[in-house]
Amino acid sequence: MDNDMKSPYERALAVGDREFRELADFAPAMIWRVGADGSCDWVNRPWLDYTGRDLAAEVDTGWTDGIHPDDLERCLATFGGSFQAREPFEMEYRLRRHDGTYRWLMDHGRPFSRDGRFAGYWGSCVDVTVHREAQRAQRVLVNELNHRVKNTLAVVQAMASQSFREGRPVAESLASFEGRLQALAGAQDLLVEQAWDDVPLRRLVESTVAPHDPGSDRITLQGPALMLSQASAVSVTMAVHELLTNAAKYGALSAPEGRIALAWTFDAASDRLRLSWKESGGPAVCPPTRRGFGVRFIERVLASQAGGEAAIAFEPDGVRCHVELPARSAGQPRTERPAADLRP
Repeated sequence: MDNDMKSPYERALAVGDREFRELADFAPAMIWRVGADGSCDWVNRPWLDYTGRDLAAEVDTGWTDGIHPDDLERCLATFGGSFQAREPFEMEYRLRRHDGTYRWLMDHGRPFSRDGRFAGYWGSCVDVTVHREAQRAQRVLVNELNHRVKNTLAVVQAMASQSFREGRPVAESLASFEGRLQALAGAQDLLVEQAWDDVPLRRLVESTVAPHDPGSDRITLQGPALMLSQASAVSVTMAVHELLTNAAKYGALSAPEGRIALAWTFDAASDRLRLSWKESGGPAVCPPTRRGFGVRFIERVLASQAGGEAAIAFEPDGVRCHVELPARSAGQPRTERPAADLRP
């Protein structure tokens, strides 16, 4: 009977060695076979294309030549133990590809029999390198997110404990706490917009200053285009917010003629931002008898940055603040810096 006249079931039963090899060579996986003696006696075309070697080089124990040296002992132990027990196995190992790079494979093997007798193993492999890299990236992302959330909550906790300290009117405490939360949220929004990459210093300062200077005529900003890391961005935002709040209550922004000059420079040799805040035209300044939350936050949080420092001086003609911390110029490639602890 002509093959086209046979039923699908009859054609399936009639599949022979040639058809099987055609199927195996077009399969989207690397297929191998090991005989009853434990030696590899066949691999399909995708395996040969992957390794860039011919069949003669891969059979017997030749296939082990491509396994990464750090994975070879574990790989052979897994296969040998399963082979002796006649049990299925799965394992991951690195195999050298035709271009010389090592890639991660997921290898599944299962014993088979012929005429009731153990005949060896069939197995298949797929490249899982991309999947492993995605899993690793996800772990890194989760760990980084946990770190950022913990740091943010630590800042919020510090703000709450200072805003609602004993003896302070509730309405005043709420207003202070809400203002600080809004400043923190503004920094977080900008970080999200930048996909948690470094953020532009000028945009950060402009967004923080805007509610306090609607006409843009009382606060001057001057400095080069610089980028800040996530930790530094949050610290600078909160520091500027505290300075603005103090200026609005007691300093330059509490008087019609008051002005604030906010300027910064960049030392390329040390990769450091030098930022200065100077108030003028406001009421005469009297040094406080105790350092409040805002001052302590600025000096301690920024001091906790890698190489960062800050100092506030209550000069008679207006408050002055000097800040130094790591930064980079807008055209400078980003380098990984360790995340800082933001707890005041």
